[in-house]
Amino acid sequence: MKKSILLLLAAFMLSLTAGAVELGPNQKLLGHYTTDDLATAGWGQGFLKGLNPIATDFNADDLALFQGGKIVSFRIGLVEEAPISRLFVMPIGLDGQLTGEIAEWPCEVSGQPGWNVIELEEPYEIDLPEGYGLRIGFDYEQVDNKSKPISAVKIGTVYPTYILRGSNWMNYGVNTKGNLSMQCVVENDHFPQYILRLANMTCKSTLVAGDDLPFSFQIRNLGAIDIAAGGVTLDIAIDGNVVKTIINPMDLTNEYATIQDVVSTEGLTAGAHTLSVTIATINGEPVERPITLSTTFKCFDHGFSRQMHLVEQFTSTGCTWCPVGSANLQNLCEMRGDVAWVGVHVLFGSPVDPFPTAQCDSLEAYQGIDGYPEGTFDRSMGIGSANELFAVLSGTSASMMSAFFDSLDEEPSWATVNVNSRFDADTRNATITIDGKLVPNYEDFMGADSRLTVYITEDNLVAAQMNQGAVVNNYVHNGVLRKALVSVKGVALNKDGDTYKNEFTIDIPNNWNADNLNIVAFISRPLRSNSLSDLYVTNANKRKLGEFDAPAADRGDVNADGKVSIEDVTDLIDCLLAGTTTAGDADCSLDGRITIDDVTVLIDYLLSGNWND
Repeated sequence: MKKSILLLLAAFMLSLTAGAVELGPNQKLLGHYTTDDLATAGWGQGFLKGLNPIATDFNADDLALFQGGKIVSFRIGLVEEAPISRLFVMPIGLDGQLTGEIAEWPCEVSGQPGWNVIELEEPYEIDLPEGYGLRIGFDYEQVDNKSKPISAVKIGTVYPTYILRGSNWMNYGVNTKGNLSMQCVVENDHFPQYILRLANMTCKSTLVAGDDLPFSFQIRNLGAIDIAAGGVTLDIAIDGNVVKTIINPMDLTNEYATIQDVVSTEGLTAGAHTLSVTIATINGEPVERPITLSTTFKCFDHGFSRQMHLVEQFTSTGCTWCPVGSANLQNLCEMRGDVAWVGVHVLFGSPVDPFPTAQCDSLEAYQGIDGYPEGTFDRSMGIGSANELFAVLSGTSASMMSAFFDSLDEEPSWATVNVNSRFDADTRNATITIDGKLVPNYEDFMGADSRLTVYITEDNLVAAQMNQGAVVNNYVHNGVLRKALVSVKGVALNKDGDTYKNEFTIDIPNNWNADNLNIVAFISRPLRSNSLSDLYVTNANKRKLGEFDAPAADRGDVNADGKVSIEDVTDLIDCLLAGTTTAGDADCSLDGRITIDDVTVLIDYLLSGNWND
């Protein structure tokens, strides 16, 4: 990296004063905090004996107010005496890496406890490309390894403090104590009055078209003058059309303020839409270069009830706490009847697991499993914390898992999943058909790359299992993943309008007990490397090999004669009494099942002419 040494000669020695700084009318402090606070004696930070280059970073927003100004002096706060021998400023590029010329000023300053103000004979002009930042710091001499001369104070957002070791800048961890006590005095004849920033716009992700849409965003003013409440107007737009104008209800300062409101979605079509906020005016004056922030949401006319929830349990016969996790999942299954439990076995510990496959290894890798027992729940975020995908099954109660599923049930599913299969015991050939219905504009909700995945699992498999330090020789394993049809990544849906139908065939190996086999099918976002935040299952179902669900057709047309009439009611009742399937679509309640509730919904439709969803 090229260096530009600004001051080398003794004639350009820097001047030093101690204590609080007095700012001129055209001066402001650049720092991660701008008070005179310092760490108290005995609570400073120390590093290694000898010369220590130390610095902190200022990003583009931190520097927005100061662009076009000049750094005329440094303020360095110390707890103990420590000589200061150099000041420096290093530009940081868009990639976060140090770039360009380093400005540095050699000096000989004793570095006394308190604030040391070092004036620059040659100021540093802040004239950075858009998005660039600065790493600003100084060199100090530490007398021994026990010395703790550096002050760090917890005020505002805490930024990392960096130490140079060899040629590498390392985050030394001082940020756990606070911000480095270092500030720069910046001089500018024309500090910008207002510099507004928008951030963190969020809204309800899905809602029924016509409902009110709650949203929020953050706003702050990095300029030299605070903006009073009511001083800013903000246009709220849906798909580029302004639907509401709001004003700031609080003063806008350097700290982010949160604004919350709602807009109507009346008249919107089903599918994806864009919500945006634009700063329109400041103190009555139009903004020359409007700042806009946006997010997306989805409207739907109707969705489907979730048929089942998918649990992918990552387990091993050599995992001593895995039986505890299995017991918790068993409790979950007994608590609710809508859990499709798949046991994905991996090689881990002893005794050696007989059930892992290459597909199990792939699932483990794609879902980032790093311990056992762990599980994914509809491949959704939320178990344990807002940013955690997995639950450690040995320490997660069935009630906690059930509550998470209840929260997912509050949102609709975008597809139904019907599982139909036939098995020929003589040839051991199985034909599996997965079909269902899709909401209008399905791809807006699940994407064009969504996938249908079909697992074959087996119950009542017996193998030795480590259990809390002891081996259980005849442990029964249920839901063991035998095979994912085609691929663990699933396949594209074979769509026909708002329905789909995919067919699979497989020869069942002789060592699989067909009476204990299950078909688990689900529709999800695709498995991809390093994409855990984009994984979720919209619906799942599970049936024994050889069982049937109702096929997808037109709603209420039970006998598939092309119309909905009282004959469909009769046929539906007959099918329920006989325990047989129907030719057409008997899922009138759209809950993914055929029950007496569908008879009631169908009769109501014939009486009113409307589906009362």
